[in-house]
Amino acid sequence: MTKNKLSIYFLALLSAGMVVSSCDEDDDDKKQDDFDAKIEALALTPKWNNYLQAASEELYEDCVKLYAAWAGPEQLTAEETEIVGGASFYTQLNAPNGYAALVKTPGDNSEYSSATVAIEGTLVQGSVDIAGEVGEQKIGGPNALAKEGKTTQAVLEVESWYSFNSLDDYANNIVSIRNSYFGGMGATTAQSNSLSAFVAEKDAGLNTQLIAAINGALSAINAMNNPFRNNLTGSKVDAAIEACADLAEIFEGQLIPFVQSHANETAYTAILQKYADNIVVVTYADMKNKAKALRDAVRAYVAAPTQNNLNTAADAWRATRIPWEQSESFLYGPADVLGLDPSLDSWPLDQSDIYTILNDNKQLVDDIRSEIGDEAVRGFHTIELLLFKNGQPRVVK
Repeated sequence: MTKNKLSIYFLALLSAGMVVSSCDEDDDDKKQDDFDAKIEALALTPKWNNYLQAASEELYEDCVKLYAAWAGPEQLTAEETEIVGGASFYTQLNAPNGYAALVKTPGDNSEYSSATVAIEGTLVQGSVDIAGEVGEQKIGGPNALAKEGKTTQAVLEVESWYSFNSLDDYANNIVSIRNSYFGGMGATTAQSNSLSAFVAEKDAGLNTQLIAAINGALSAINAMNNPFRNNLTGSKVDAAIEACADLAEIFEGQLIPFVQSHANETAYTAILQKYADNIVVVTYADMKNKAKALRDAVRAYVAAPTQNNLNTAADAWRATRIPWEQSESFLYGPADVLGLDPSLDSWPLDQSDIYTILNDNKQLVDDIRSEIGDEAVRGFHTIELLLFKNGQPRVVK
C-alpha cells in the first residue's frame, strides 16, 4: 500500500452502531454523510460504470508494466509490448533485459555489487519493510486512532474497508514473506535453493525462530475478528501488532547479520535466481493475468449491467488482490522507480476529485481515463469503491 499524502478521507462511516463522542467528530460525520448521499445518488449510473471500466483498464496496464519490468522484453506478448512502449521502458530501470536479470546477476551490474548486497537489499529488507508496515501502519494506525476515541477517522484509515478485505490483505502480506523465505509459491517448508534451506544448514536454531515468527504473525492476523473496521481494538489486535513487530525485528536484527557473516556468493546467487524467477516474476505474471480477467469482467458488466455480471467482477477484484498483496515484500525496484505502487494502491482516495470525475459531462471511457492520472483517483481502491458497499458487491437495481 502507498499512503496517499492528501489529508482528506473518503466517504462516511457506513457501519451502524459505532459511537462517536466528540463534537468535532459529530460535525465530520455530518459532512461525510452529506457527501455520501451525493455520491451514492450516482452509484451504478452509466457514468459510474464507465469510470469503473476506465479504472480497470488502467489497473490492467499497470499490472502488465510491473510484470514486464521484471520479466524482460523477450517474455512479452505483442499486446504487452505495445502497452509498455518498447525499449525506452527498460531504459528507465537501467535494465534492458528486465529487473530480474539484475537481481540474478549481482556483481555484473551497477544495481547490486554482490550477491550478499543483493540478497540483503531485496529478499530480506523487503520482508522487514512489509512486516513493519502491516503491524505499525495497516493494523497499528487504525488501532491507535480508535484507542484515542477517533472512531470515524480510525475506520476511514483501514485499507480495503469497502470490501471487508482488510484481514485477507494483511495475511497475504505475510505470505509474501513466507514465499520469499521458503523459495516457493505457497510453500510452507524450505525449498531447494531457498534462503530458509541455507539458514537451516548453517544455523538450524535461527531458521526455526524465523519460521516461528512468520507463522506467528500469520496466525495472529488470521485470529483477528473480521471485518477489521468493526474490530479495531482488543487483545487479538494487540497480539497481531506485536507478532508483526517480532517478525520485522528478527529479520532485521538476526537475519541481516547472518546473511552478512555467512556471505557465500555462489549459494546466494542461486537463491536470488530462484527468488526472482519463481517468486517475483511468477507473482506478477499471476497478477497481470488476473487483472486482465478483472478488466474483461468489468467490460462484460458495463455491456450488460446485471447483478450476476457485477458479482463476477467483484470476485475478480478479490482474486487480483491476492497476488498484489503477496507482492508487497518486493516493492523496491520497478514498483518504486516507475511509480506503479502508488498508481495501483494509493490510500486513502481523494473524495473531491472522484466526485468531480463522476459528476462532470465526460461520459466515454477514454475520456475518463484521461482524467484519472492522479494516483488518488485510480487503482485497486477506486475500483473497490465502485464495486463494493458494506463488504458486499453493490446491488444492481
